[in-house]
Amino acid sequence: MHQDLESRHWLRVAREVAARYVEVASRQERLPPLPQDAWLRVNRWERLYQKACLKQYLVASQRCREGFQLALTSAIREWAAYRDGLLQNQVPTTVPSLREIDAELRALSSEFEAVSIDWDEKEIVAQTPSIVLDGVDLGGFEIRLRWRELGEPQPYRVVSLAETGDDDVHHPHVQADTLCEGEGKIPISRALSEGRIGDFFLLVQQILHTYNSGSAYVPLSRWYSLECADCGDSVSRNESHTCSICEQTTCGYCRRGCARCGDALCSSCADRCESCNEIFCRSCLSTCASCSECCCHSCLCSETCPACLEESEEDSHAPSEDSSTNTSPAASSASEASPAQETSASEVQPVCLGQADLPA
Repeated sequence: MHQDLESRHWLRVAREVAARYVEVASRQERLPPLPQDAWLRVNRWERLYQKACLKQYLVASQRCREGFQLALTSAIREWAAYRDGLLQNQVPTTVPSLREIDAELRALSSEFEAVSIDWDEKEIVAQTPSIVLDGVDLGGFEIRLRWRELGEPQPYRVVSLAETGDDDVHHPHVQADTLCEGEGKIPISRALSEGRIGDFFLLVQQILHTYNSGSAYVPLSRWYSLECADCGDSVSRNESHTCSICEQTTCGYCRRGCARCGDALCSSCADRCESCNEIFCRSCLSTCASCSECCCHSCLCSETCPACLEESEEDSHAPSEDSSTNTSPAASSASEASPAQETSASEVQPVCLGQADLPA
C-alpha cells in the first residue's frame, strides 16, 4: 500500500514536470520582439544627415554624421545581443515525454542515499553522501530541483546538512545555497533542457566532490581555522575568541578581557583606565566630571578621578594670596619697633656707683 501511494506521488510529480517542459517549449517557440527602435534611430540620423548635406550646413552635417555612426554602432550591438539570445534559447528538437520523465525520477533512488518530494517548495530532493575534500569532511548535502522553475538559468539549490563552514559558506564552491557551476554550467543546462533529470543530479554531485582552490569562496586550508583580526594569524575555531562588542575573531594571544565584567575584547574595543591602567570595556568605564578622562568605577570618587581629587585637595590647603600680602599695619609697626625698644632699653640701664666715686 505504501509503495503504491509513493508511486502515485512520483507519477504526479512527473506529470507536473512534463507539463512544465511543454510550457517552456511553447514559450521558446515564440520569437521575442525585434529591436526595431535601434533601426529607427539609424534611419532618423540618416535623414538628418542627408538634409544637412543638401542645404550645405557643414557643422550640422558633421554632427548628424557622428550621430548616425553612434546609432549604427548601438543598433549592431542590440541586434547581436538578440541573435545571441536566440542561440542560447534554442527550441529542443523533442520534448521529454511523461514516460521518460517518470523513468528518470524512479531511477534516482538507486543513485542517491535518499530521494524525496517537498510539496511545499515544489522541489525534488536528492541527498548526497558525506562530501570529503582534501581530508576535510563537509557532511552531506541536499540537491533541490524546483520543477516549477525549469527553463530558468539555475532552477535548483544546494543545501548543507552539516553546516561545517562559516556564515553562509559550507562548501568551498557553494555560497548560501547557490552552486558555482564553473565548467559544469553547460552540461547541467543541457541535461535539464533535455529532461535528463538523473544526469543533472549526478553532475551536481560530481561538482560537490571537486575542489578548485583558485575559485573557492573559502579555501579548505582555512576551513577549520579563522583569521585573527588583530595580528592576522590563523587560529583554530576551538581556540578563537569573539569580541563581545564588534564580534571580530581574535586569537588567545591578542584576546583582552575586561577587568570588571570579563568580556572578551579585541584591541580596537579595549580601553584602559587612566588611573589604574587596567583594561576595561567601554560600558565599564565612566568619565571624570572635571577632566573627562575615562576611569573605572573603582577609581572614581564622586565622579572625580584621583588626579583631580589630589589637585583639589592641594588647592584647598594652599595659603591664599590675600592672607600673605595684606598684613596689618599695627603688626608690622610693632615688629619694626621691637628692635629699637631693645636698643634704647640697653642704653638707659642704671649704673651702680660706689662711694669713692661720689664727689666730695
